[in-house]
Amino acid sequence: MVCRRGAAVVTLTLVLVGLTGSSCQATHCLLQRSFDELVLECAELLSIPPSKLCALREGLLRNDTETKCLLRCVGLSGRFWSDYTGLRMDLLGRYFTPSIGDTEYVNRTLACLDGVSSRVGRPCVKESSELAFESFVCFYHNYGNLHRHQVFVPLDNLQLLHVTARCMEVQGITVEDLLCLGEDELDENENVHCLVRCIGIQTGIYSDRHGVNMDLIYLQYGAGYDERKYKEEAYECVQQHSKPSCSPCRQAYHNLYKCFENVRNVITEFEMPDSDEC
Repeated sequence: MVCRRGAAVVTLTLVLVGLTGSSCQATHCLLQRSFDELVLECAELLSIPPSKLCALREGLLRNDTETKCLLRCVGLSGRFWSDYTGLRMDLLGRYFTPSIGDTEYVNRTLACLDGVSSRVGRPCVKESSELAFESFVCFYHNYGNLHRHQVFVPLDNLQLLHVTARCMEVQGITVEDLLCLGEDELDENENVHCLVRCIGIQTGIYSDRHGVNMDLIYLQYGAGYDERKYKEEAYECVQQHSKPSCSPCRQAYHNLYKCFENVRNVITEFEMPDSDEC
C-alpha cells in the first residue's frame, strides 16, 4: 500500500473570490471529532479493511504500512500531525485521559518522543507515516487512556478562508473594498469590525457574552508557542484593548484584530494603501 499526498497552490485573493458564493451549513464552523470518527473517515479514504479497524479498537497497533498510513491520516485530519513540523502534543493529548495519580506521564511521553522529533521535516511520505506512527505509539503507551469523546479540531487554511469569504459576503465587503483600506480606515470601518466579529463567532474563538475563548484560540493559532505564555500575553492584550462600547462589532474588533496576528492576517493580506486601484 502506498500513501499518496497532493498539493495545490493558490493565491489568497483567488481563493476568496472562488469561495464568496459558498456558505457554512451550520450556525458556526466549529469542528469537533472523536478519535474513532477520525479513524473511520481515514479508513474509508485509504480503503482500510474492517479487520484492521477491529484490531485497532482492541488496542493492537500493528507495525505495518496500513496502520502507519492510517495514523498519519488521522493525525493530519485531527491537525495534531504535520509532515513538516511534527507532532502537536497539546492537540493529541486532548484525545487521552491520564491515569489518576500518574504525575510522570508527560515526562515519559517526552522521553519517548525525543528520538522521533529529531527526524521530522523530511517530505518523504513513507518516512512521515513511520514518524506519525511512532509519535502516536509514544502517546498510546505513556500518556494515558484513549477516550471516545469529541474534541476541538482546528480549522485548516482553506476552511478559515471559507469562513472569511462567507463573512465577507454577509457583511457586504468585497476584495476591492479591503484593498483600499489602510490601518486607520480599518479602525473606523463598522463593516470591517463586523467582519472580524463574524470570523470569531463562526470559528468558535469569540462570543459577545464570553469574549475571547482562550483555550480554543490557542488550539487554533498557538502551534509552536508555549501555551501558558501565549494565553498570558493574549489575556493582557485583550484587557488592554477592551473598551466600553455599545457596538458588539467594535468590541470584537478590538479584542481579536488588535491582539491576534492570525486573525489580522486574512484582512491585512489585502492592505495595499499605495494601490493605484484606490
